[in-house]
Amino acid sequence: MTRRVKRTSRSPFSDYSAYVSALKRLAQESRRAADWDPRAVAALNGQASVELRHAASVETRRKFGAFFTGTDLSSRLIAQSGSIGRESLFYDPTCGMGDLLLAAANRLPLGRTVFDTLRQWGRQLAGTDLHREFIEGSRTRLVLLARQRHNSDETLTTSYGSFFPHIRVADGLRQHAMFERATHLLLNPPFGLVKAPAGCRWAGGRITEAAKFVVTALERVEPGVELLAILPDVLRSGSFTEQWRSRVSELAEVHLAEPYGMFDATADVDVFILRLIRSERAADHCIRQWPGLVLAKTRTIADYFDVHVGRVVPQRDKKAGPRHFYIHPRCVPTWRMVRDFSETRRHKGRPFTPPFVIIRRTSRPGDVYRATATVIAGRSPVVVENHLIVCEPKDGKLATCKGLMRQLKTDAVNEHLDARIRCRHLTVSAVASIPLKPA
Repeated sequence: MTRRVKRTSRSPFSDYSAYVSALKRLAQESRRAADWDPRAVAALNGQASVELRHAASVETRRKFGAFFTGTDLSSRLIAQSGSIGRESLFYDPTCGMGDLLLAAANRLPLGRTVFDTLRQWGRQLAGTDLHREFIEGSRTRLVLLARQRHNSDETLTTSYGSFFPHIRVADGLRQHAMFERATHLLLNPPFGLVKAPAGCRWAGGRITEAAKFVVTALERVEPGVELLAILPDVLRSGSFTEQWRSRVSELAEVHLAEPYGMFDATADVDVFILRLIRSERAADHCIRQWPGLVLAKTRTIADYFDVHVGRVVPQRDKKAGPRHFYIHPRCVPTWRMVRDFSETRRHKGRPFTPPFVIIRRTSRPGDVYRATATVIAGRSPVVVENHLIVCEPKDGKLATCKGLMRQLKTDAVNEHLDARIRCRHLTVSAVASIPLKPA
């Protein structure tokens, strides 16, 4: 994925050119050269990302959204694709170094010779990116893949650009003709925040660029086109992205929304795999629930508790209004019942009256407990920081709160939340969806 940012005179990835040049030399070498095969395998499997981390700072990569998909994730995405034939056209509008195009090419048939294969792939693979280094690298890696799959030593003297006329430097969102021609869209768009488009019905303010990319793509492609995407997990599981999911479901049939886990160690974001088929027309019926978000047919926390985010935002809220006891994640122990509080704070908002349960919002797969809790007891009203989720028992009973804390400390809750949400923070909807057995 790469993002459009105002150009400077010097390419932000000019230091990466040396690696791309080395790839070109490898693509022209005889396969009888020493260790050609292991070098080609490395070039096709993760080396491009490693070299980018050496050539560009993490700040630069985040600014331009330059995080390559990698072999494992690309292969897993393409494995979800339906029918692929000689007339299929794959388009990746933010192709980077071509990981998704390589995964698609691995599923395309070979021609009689390397030249025949490259000409056929050139008709079926299309990609755009804003950075010339990545486009040249994508073409070169496809040549390496063709030579590797053919086990061939054919000499290549023609420019790689002539093999891949549809892989070129361009702004992907402006390529209307490619969206109209594609039979399969491959997306690993930038994940950064951008301003919602004017008149947007499904979001306001700032949104993740990935959300905008998916909706824009669906609005441009023809009915029946398959979209395969790698997206931040918050789009799958976040409560505030529900309108985005509804808009996507209006435009397409949702066939797969599968959590994957961490994109990579440097991006530090969990992602999911999405497979859509563009509908014949926008749906005017009730939107069905997405795959993977269907809840078990059992009672949940929402049946027994009112669930809220703490109302105090420390950096924003002025210390004004009545003084109350104040709790935040650093001042209360976990898996305990607390009656006495050491801190107070002035706050104009409504306090919570015990008993209730607080759950720490910071949570991600791999944590020992996904929903770390404390029971708040006593008689004094308490104001709560927004890094905590508050569960108020509908029956007002302390015993109900104790029962909830016991059930939160179980593998069943961990497994539910691992499937439900893979972001770094729990949401109200994710907590409310936790299955709960009555005491």
